[in-house]
Amino acid sequence: MVNENAKAVEALFEGAADFETRSVTAGGVPVTVYFIDGLTSGGDIADFVLRPLAGLLPGTQEEIFERAASGAVWCAAMTRADTAGAAAKLLVNGYCAVFFGAQKTALCFEVKTGEKRGPSSPEAENTIKGAKDAFVETVRTNTSLVRRHLRTPALRLKQFVVGKRTLTNVTVCYIENLTDPGLVARMTTRLRAIDIDGLLLPAAVEEYVTGSRKTAFPMLQYTERTDKFCQGLLDGQVGLLVDGMPLGYLAPVSLGRLMQSPEDRAVDYISASFVRLLRYLALFVSLLLPAVYVATAMFHQQMLPSKLLLAIIESKKDVPFDTIFEILGLLAAFELLQQAGLHLPQAIGTAVSIIGGLVVGTAAVEAKLVSPAALIVTASSGICGFTLPNRDLSDAVRVWRFALAALAGLWGLFGVTVGFLTLTVHLAALTSLDVAYLAPFSRAASGGAILRGRLRNDRFRDPALRPQDARRQR
Repeated sequence: MVNENAKAVEALFEGAADFETRSVTAGGVPVTVYFIDGLTSGGDIADFVLRPLAGLLPGTQEEIFERAASGAVWCAAMTRADTAGAAAKLLVNGYCAVFFGAQKTALCFEVKTGEKRGPSSPEAENTIKGAKDAFVETVRTNTSLVRRHLRTPALRLKQFVVGKRTLTNVTVCYIENLTDPGLVARMTTRLRAIDIDGLLLPAAVEEYVTGSRKTAFPMLQYTERTDKFCQGLLDGQVGLLVDGMPLGYLAPVSLGRLMQSPEDRAVDYISASFVRLLRYLALFVSLLLPAVYVATAMFHQQMLPSKLLLAIIESKKDVPFDTIFEILGLLAAFELLQQAGLHLPQAIGTAVSIIGGLVVGTAAVEAKLVSPAALIVTASSGICGFTLPNRDLSDAVRVWRFALAALAGLWGLFGVTVGFLTLTVHLAALTSLDVAYLAPFSRAASGGAILRGRLRNDRFRDPALRPQDARRQR
């Protein structure tokens, strides 16, 4: 008698070179085993599936099926698949499917291969005193890393499958009786609403989960550090782990959280507060310095000290371009050098950045194409942007840096003021999972978003996250 589901599984994988079939006999019943080479371990299939099946005593098809399902097969994880589609989904997730004669229901045993990248030190988020384990591309390895940091039984991991063709496993992480259930509900609702062929790129995750807002500012906070991810869960955020991405996402996010670094909790509170103040100063310098320089050099020279004004005039007297074109051109050149350094191999990228920054910049000044003051302003703004702990935030600041510089070239300080107010209104209108983007600065006790107090005095979680358990310490 033909097994329709088994034939349907073969049809689904027809032409796949890694789809393997093995026919054996279990207790006198013909058995067909399906698995995908590379995703499964051949040794585990032979030792823990085929060998127990071959040792079963003779019986009817139903008896052999129930014996295998009841523990005769030595495998920790077993799932029944009633349809060919269900069996196929398990096959691509590291299971082998076993069909017993004409029995339509298949027994699927987990026999995943151990070939995967192990946890290593963070590459993008360097750490001095923090944990050295970073996320990898396997979601189950990532959940185990989270479990090692958060050993509470209240940690909840909800798994979803997103992508009609990629069938990507996505896991929502939160702590029961601590995280606001409304945040979890909004996150799961958005995941269920995703209708896409494949969820392979970080941009796809961020746009579909956040609603693809018309903003350059990040609506999700990403990290490759497990300690930072777990701290976010303890604060009351919802975590998101996507199979195939060595990143963890946290939501909701605010500007204050994007300006914090895990290293702030690794040093004493005085040093951490001082560094945070410098970080906010660097944010404003990176955003406003080119625009203020353009405005004062073109429209408001009387605001500059006499010696500084004379120095700027002296450096610009042989430059054929207006200040606005100097600044915008240097900002564009800075972005091009940065992109070249990112997309080339590390050794070549470093060499390109050095050559572009030193040789080309020096040659441009000596050729009187740009003034030294404009080059210093642009370089200072770029260096300050590198101090921001979140790369997505730094990218957003660079976009607005261009806009503010252009407005300064049109209307001077009035244009800078209008642009900065527009940016403030834009940030105030943003929400992440219905939490205000500027929430840490909208309350009277906003000092905690800038200064880091003593950990023993940090007794309450951020009320903007509406945690069910607001106290950190009793």
